[in-house]
Amino acid sequence: MTTLAICGVKGGCGATALTAALAWRREELGRPVLAMDLCEQNLLRLHFGMPWRETDGWRARQLAGGDWTAAAWRAGDNLTLVPHGLADEAGAALPANWLRDELACLDRPEREPVLLDTPSASSTGRDLALAAASHVLAVLPAEPASCALVDSLREELDRRGIPDRRVWFALNQFDPARRLDRDVELLLRKRLGDRLAPLPVMRDEAMREAFAAGRPLAVYAPESQAADDIRQLALWLTVRLQDGKEAAA
Repeated sequence: MTTLAICGVKGGCGATALTAALAWRREELGRPVLAMDLCEQNLLRLHFGMPWRETDGWRARQLAGGDWTAAAWRAGDNLTLVPHGLADEAGAALPANWLRDELACLDRPEREPVLLDTPSASSTGRDLALAAASHVLAVLPAEPASCALVDSLREELDRRGIPDRRVWFALNQFDPARRLDRDVELLLRKRLGDRLAPLPVMRDEAMREAFAAGRPLAVYAPESQAADDIRQLALWLTVRLQDGKEAAA
């Protein structure tokens, strides 16, 4: 079972938007996927049209001693969404392996991956996601901070038992007209090699507009540059995951 934690190297990288877009890509292809929000901000749901005032989620149900899986929504014929929900996290830490063990007990379709929207800052949600993850997709904004932070992220993941061969990177919010963006891409490609997705996800107003409209990017603006970039990123990830399985066989 593939469990992909998608996390930004810092806040504001667009990791939640990429999680939603990658999950919807599988929906478009008719392939099952489970997308789960581990972030207290509870924003992943809004990419799929859930009402703003809806507060239900896995964390609130878990804290109440209920069945957390009952918080799942059918966001499409093949896409299951588990929102975080609004919950008081004070004094309510979970064992790091809780999510990994819970996911292992689910009766899920064969070959259904789990996409985890992972907090960028230290938190219970981050600990749960990275303990459960078989692979990580780190989202890097096209700015100098990514060059400064990428090594510390790799070291953190290594300490958590996630080797570099299971960590991939995507450059996001890229504007080819900006010289600094191009310089950042060049530096990251030299440092990360083929662990960095071959094409960046372009800065595209359609991404923000789709979120404001409460619709998946590929539904709101299917011909947009960002939507095409997501399709290319999804294909690259599928190939890398398959290559990893064959190497482990």
